[in-house]
Amino acid sequence: MNGSKKWDNLFEEASQEVLRWRRKHKKATLTEIEDTVDSELAKMRAQMIQDLALSSEMTNLSDMPVEERPKCPQCGEPLSANGKQQRQLVTEYEEAINLSRSKGVCPECGASFFPPR
Repeated sequence: MNGSKKWDNLFEEASQEVLRWRRKHKKATLTEIEDTVDSELAKMRAQMIQDLALSSEMTNLSDMPVEERPKCPQCGEPLSANGKQQRQLVTEYEEAINLSRSKGVCPECGASFFPPR
């Protein structure tokens, strides 16, 4: 399933959940409604952020031409790929995002780090 279709499905699920919630909470305040909508949309938001981050060229340095790779901040040499790392981050709305990205190593000075996306 492509990202757009997946996001459409997540939006539909969030919309349906908000409508179910509203039927049960007919006297909800504006703040309660806002919190519920934010909570449901946060799931879709996290999936979008994860999908977009994983579509970055920086996800896999070994697939990038050397001249386009990020440069070592210490000596300026293009980084080489040095494996991948799985990370789980938490969004502003407390939703988990799972990322896999290349670890970079400088072939000149040996510095090792994860380049920014």
